[in-house]
Amino acid sequence: MATVLLSRILGVLRDAIISHYFGRGPLTDAYNAAFTVPDLLFYLLQSGALSSTIVPIITEYRQQGDQRSADHTVSIVASTIFVVIGILICVMYVHARTLTLWLNPGFDPHGHVGKLPIATRYFILSKAVPLTQILLPAQIFFFIGGLMMGVLYSRKEFWIPALGPVIYNSGIIFGGIVLRRWLGIEGLVWGAVGGAFIGNFLIPTVRVIQLGVRLRPSLAVFHPSAVKVWKMLLPMGLGIALPNIDQMVNKLYASYLGAGETTAIMNAYRLMLLPIGIFAQAMALAVYPTLSAQAAEKNIRAMRSTMNASLRNIIFMTLPASVLMYVLAAPIITFLLESGKYSHADTLVTAGVLKSLSIGICAWSAQSLLTRGFYALQNSRIPVASGAIVSVLFVGMNWVVVFHTHLSVVGLGYATTLAATIHATALLILLRIRLRGINGMTLFVSVGETAIATICMGIFVCLASAGMQTVLPHHLAPKLSAIVVILVSTAVGGAVFFKAASMLRMPELKDALSLVRRRSLRA
Repeated sequence: MATVLLSRILGVLRDAIISHYFGRGPLTDAYNAAFTVPDLLFYLLQSGALSSTIVPIITEYRQQGDQRSADHTVSIVASTIFVVIGILICVMYVHARTLTLWLNPGFDPHGHVGKLPIATRYFILSKAVPLTQILLPAQIFFFIGGLMMGVLYSRKEFWIPALGPVIYNSGIIFGGIVLRRWLGIEGLVWGAVGGAFIGNFLIPTVRVIQLGVRLRPSLAVFHPSAVKVWKMLLPMGLGIALPNIDQMVNKLYASYLGAGETTAIMNAYRLMLLPIGIFAQAMALAVYPTLSAQAAEKNIRAMRSTMNASLRNIIFMTLPASVLMYVLAAPIITFLLESGKYSHADTLVTAGVLKSLSIGICAWSAQSLLTRGFYALQNSRIPVASGAIVSVLFVGMNWVVVFHTHLSVVGLGYATTLAATIHATALLILLRIRLRGINGMTLFVSVGETAIATICMGIFVCLASAGMQTVLPHHLAPKLSAIVVILVSTAVGGAVFFKAASMLRMPELKDALSLVRRRSLRA
């Protein structure tokens, strides 16, 4: 959680730098569009699936004392992935323009739908395609690095994998501050490539070798252990990727809405991911090896207990974060992004999108954990089926928002939240059936108590925010005024939430305080 927090902070700093130097307009739309083709490859063929697939398989081998088979499995998968992804990268590089238009149809100069002038569409496309071609080779680092991180997760080593996003964001920041002076917006993507190589590939691979894992090139793709991986990889990749394709779908439909709308939803989306990454993804990754070990031992009772406790803690942490982000959306955007070329009008648009997205933080967080419950059981069919159904619904919701409502980009945020809620609910019901229960009454009571504490907190946050905006001098700098509102409102809300949770005697509060005490003692 510490490294994820650092990564998210750097991510916010990255977005602040990009906003300051490039604003919210056609150039930043091109930058965001450049990631769609690499993301398509990443989401559909991996999106965390390599690390999620390899953990239960090599954990099972290691528990049987067969380290050689575990190492051989990793070697085969790494070699095969390197060849396959390398070929796909070459094909996508050649057809980058076609793919960019396919995934961002509103930027097509010859298209007849959308609000962008033809000259603006030509400009965005001319910038997006070269940026896409620079970014594509970095995907090999994510794929092989993801596999190495899976090996580290199976050994319950989390620090180095967690440093990957930190270094990746640092690379983009370096590109924005330093390389931008000579390369313009291309400096950002060159920084991204460098960060991906060092943080996601080089350091994890070196650590895996240090642990004694013997990696040898091998294309024995029909080896029994490799076949086991292939059977899980594609459906598992789709199961993880389909819900996350919402970013690509949002960008696709935002391209029809006008200049800067793609940038607005991506800025808001990345801020929404801040609490999800700090709490939910960190916990899901940390608990996944435990769930895999319990599944390997066929200890379903222990899995129920682990999943129940993890869900309760995730909801306890993310529900209040969702309310805070909703109420304080405008001050947050003002403080983090409003600077240089990023105007107050840009802030208001992005804040509206952030509000619509923040409602779904709790659902996104629960979904991150629930999918790993299925993967620990080596069951990838259920997440694939549910993810596919929700993805179809999500595309339909985006289409309705863009072409049949006046909600604009804010409506895309509401569609994203609704899709996440549907998917999380479906996964919870299906996992409960698979585990023959999930201690539902304990979970229900915990959610109810968290909701009561959060409602109390929300009321006081609204009052504190309104009060501070009334008493603060009007001549105060916007960023200073915003940070004062954020700090005071969060402090008041946090105190009220703590008091309410204490009065309700919630065990989740005790767990959180115990974690803080242990960290303090170690420090």
